[in-house]
Parts: sequence; C-alpha cells; structure tokens
Amino acid sequence: MREIETYDSVKRVLEDLSDGSKKQLKTTLKQYLQFCNNKEGLTSEINPDFLIEEARENIDFTQRQIDNFYMWLQGKKIDGYGRGFIFLKSGEKKPIRVKSSSAFVRAYSNIRGFYVNNDIAFKRKWKKRIPKPKIKEAIKKDELYVFYKVDEKKKEIYFDRELMRQFLSNLKLRDQAITLALLSSSQDTGDLFELNIGDITEQNMNNRIYWKNNRRKTRVLFKTFFSKEATKLIRRYIAQERRDAKDEEPLFVVPGDKRMKPLHLSSIYRDAAKKMGVKWSEGEHNPLRPKRMRHLFRTACDTAGVSELYTNMFMGHKNSIGMAYSEVSKGKAELEYLRVEPFLTVYGEVEETTEIKEEISNLGTTVETLTKKNVELTGQINYLIHSLAEKEAQRKVNDEKKTREIDQLMLNNDRLNKKVADMERDLNNWKMTVEDFDKIIQQLISENRKLTVEEE
Repeated sequence: MREIETYDSVKRVLEDLSDGSKKQLKTTLKQYLQFCNNKEGLTSEINPDFLIEEARENIDFTQRQIDNFYMWLQGKKIDGYGRGFIFLKSGEKKPIRVKSSSAFVRAYSNIRGFYVNNDIAFKRKWKKRIPKPKIKEAIKKDELYVFYKVDEKKKEIYFDRELMRQFLSNLKLRDQAITLALLSSSQDTGDLFELNIGDITEQNMNNRIYWKNNRRKTRVLFKTFFSKEATKLIRRYIAQERRDAKDEEPLFVVPGDKRMKPLHLSSIYRDAAKKMGVKWSEGEHNPLRPKRMRHLFRTACDTAGVSELYTNMFMGHKNSIGMAYSEVSKGKAELEYLRVEPFLTVYGEVEETTEIKEEISNLGTTVETLTKKNVELTGQINYLIHSLAEKEAQRKVNDEKKTREIDQLMLNNDRLNKKVADMERDLNNWKMTVEDFDKIIQQLISENRKLTVEEE
C-alpha cells in the first residue's frame, strides 16, 4: 500500500489538522487498516478510499467493523480476523493491546472523524461498544501535588509558591525562564518554542511581553502575556546565554543552537521532579509535566475571578460568549491580566499587591482617558465628515449652475451667429439691388440723351 496520506479520503481529513492531530489520525488509521486487512479470505488489499466506498454502500457493516476494531485493539480474538501486531525499533513485533480507556475514545474520535469528513453519516441508534473513560491517572496524581490551597482562617485560596520554587531550583536558567513563561501565559510548549529572539527584543520597553498568535493545535487566536517576573527572567536568559543571537534565531535552544522541542522539556521536567522525590508508576504521568502549567493557569484565572471571555482569550479556547477576541484591545487585556498575575507570581508575594493595584488604577485611568479622547476624536471626525458632505453638496450645486450658464452662453452664441448670417445674406441681397438700380439709371440717362438728339 502506498503512503496513507496520499489517498484522497485521507487528504480531506488532514487538511485543517495540526501536526499533532495529523500524527494521531495517521497512527489510528494504520491500525484500523491493519485490522481490516487481517480479515481472512481477502483477495485484494483494503485502502482508505475503499473504506469510504464500503461505508456508502453498507453503513451497518462499517459500524460493526468499528466495534470489532475496538475489541481487536484490546487483544481479543475476533472471528474471521488475525491478531494485530506492532513492530519495535529492534525489528521485533509484539501483539497490539491498548489498555487506556482514553485511548479508545481518542481512536474512536479519529476513525469517526475520518468517515464524517468524507460525508459518511452514522445511524443515531448505533450503540458503540467503547469503554467509558475512567478518571485520568494524571489527574489522580496531580491531586497529590496541589499548588492552589485553601487558607481556612482567611477563607481564601492561595498559591503555594514554595512547591513551585522547589521545582524551579532543580532547573537551569533557561528552563526556569521556560517554566515561568508557560505558567504565566498558559500556552503549550510547541507554541512557546516557535518564538524567536526578535519576538522578545522588539518589546524591550514593555514590563510584560505581549503575545498574540494562533494555537498550533487548534488554530484558535490567543492574546496573552508573560508576567513581569517571567519577562525579567527571559531577558536575563537572553543576556547571559543568547546575547549574540540574531532576531530571527530561536529563543530557546538546545546545544548546537537548535530550536528546542517539547520532548526535550518533558525529559528535563521528569529529572527535576525525581530530584524532588516525586514518584510515579510506569504508565502514569509526571504531575510536574509541562502541560500542568496550562492547567495551573486556568485554576489561577478561576481563583482571581477572571471572566470566561478573557480566560478563553488568554488560553486560546474557542469563544462561546459572542465577542470576537480581535475586538479586545491590548490595554483591556492587560488590565484583566493584572487580576490573575499575583496567582502566577512565584518569587513575589500576593500581599505586595499595592503596586499591582496602583498599576490597575493607572491602567484604568489610561483606558478611561483614551476612551474620552476616542469620543472626542469621533466627534471631530463626524463634524469633518458632515462639513465635507456639505461642501461636496455645494460644489455639485455650483457645478450644475455653471453648466447651465455655459449651456445658455452657447445657445446665445448660436443665435448671434444665426443673426450675423441673416445680416450677411440681407447685405448681399441689398448689394444686388443697388447694382440693378445703377443700371436702370444709366439706361434712363442714355434714353434721355437719345430723345434730346432727336428733338434737335
């Protein structure tokens, strides 16, 4: 079989997916095709395009086939099908056996997406034989290492900075800067590692780095910030380790000045967590993994009382409120970000919020002043537009008047020319009359002379 992404049915699905989602879909489709091609008595190889045609002809068969695929993934024997295997790098092969319930849901989503994006409709009464997802082991483990705790005396939630400081103490400067950037912005490592030196240096006058982009995973717009302390640490990292780097070079690099990748950081976090004595079993997630920083940001927003609109905008979630993120100005976004910043600050204190309150007040005043100026400018613009409209209308009236005057002058000129022509014609007629009169006079004189001679 040729490369799976070369089939038309697969191209349609891959077109708008992120790199990570593309990889997951292709992996699941390969497993699904392995299952379908393990059917006993096949005379030709099944490919993705054939699966779509097959579903159009018999959707009931396709639904049963998907159900059997999930049973097959669990390592169960399906009548009429051979067992599945995965091939290791060593060249050895071992039986396919998926244990995680979330993996079944993900596989179902990928297979269903493959069919649906090729205009295949499943029956509503189809009762899928997919195991219900259990509580994620990662969540269970995360609950053992809580960063936001309850102060029973004050009856409020506070950020356990000591635990985060302990974690950061096991990281190098570069990785500390990365961690504070992830924690204070909520974005994924894949997006963070796309930043270049110039993305930071072009904002050298800002207390907080403003970051606007579309998430690689979902293509949803986000607008967020790096906190004050994250910004300072990133600038310190650049000054110490990336001083000679050009603006177009990667911000975070591994030896050889190659751009960092998410796997690099995951390995670093695992080592740091182990140094802290954090333990987890095989198959469990590290509770101090990079993705955890994004979860902490969400908790911080909830704790700080940040509205759903701004929380979704910071994190790059799809907006269900109705207002487009593009309509939110940087000033308003930063004003709201100041609410959550104390709950994302590791080396500062929540109690030192006097400065933050003053900053909020100053920003609020600035926004109010800019709003008033905007109203004034809008009034001036409307006045100018009205004045220009009046002048334009007057210009049209004047142009029409001049046009009428020109038309009248041309008409008068035509009349004058006609009169001149008539006069010239009359003059010519008069000249002819005078000549005839002269002839008559001369004739009379001549006749008079004849008569005189005869009388004599």
